[in-house]
Amino acid sequence: VPLSPQSHFAAAPISPVFPQHLLMSPRCSHVVSPCPQAGLARCQREAEEVTELMRQNVARALEREGHLEQLQSRAQHLQQVSEAFTRTTQTVMRRQRRRHWQWHLIALSLGLLLLFILGLALVLALARSSPGTVTSTVPTPQRGTKHPPSTAGTP
Repeated sequence: VPLSPQSHFAAAPISPVFPQHLLMSPRCSHVVSPCPQAGLARCQREAEEVTELMRQNVARALEREGHLEQLQSRAQHLQQVSEAFTRTTQTVMRRQRRRHWQWHLIALSLGLLLLFILGLALVLALARSSPGTVTSTVPTPQRGTKHPPSTAGTP
């Protein structure tokens, strides 16, 4: 694509209003001075400033990297501690569940034993006074009295 005269990379047209020594440099955003040594010194100062900024940025990046390594080691330690905690809580939960079931079995056993004893007592009480067994009192003969003959076997 050919560059148009209005492009910011193209050289500015020379005009009587805009003197040639104040032309814009295509790489810098500042005005090029007429003295080349002053411009060179300014470019060196800017390069030194940029270099110093880059050094500071690299130092900060290394510092952050150290902090990230510390955070990563802390995170690994916390992960190990949390896994140990999880194992401990699972063990405690199993023990508590087992104790809970043991108490349920004990209560169930006692309840069944009590029910069995009550049932046995009820059966024995009913056996003693069951309505199917007739208890009759037969008078025993006394001396000197005669009992009339029994009519139990005659039709």
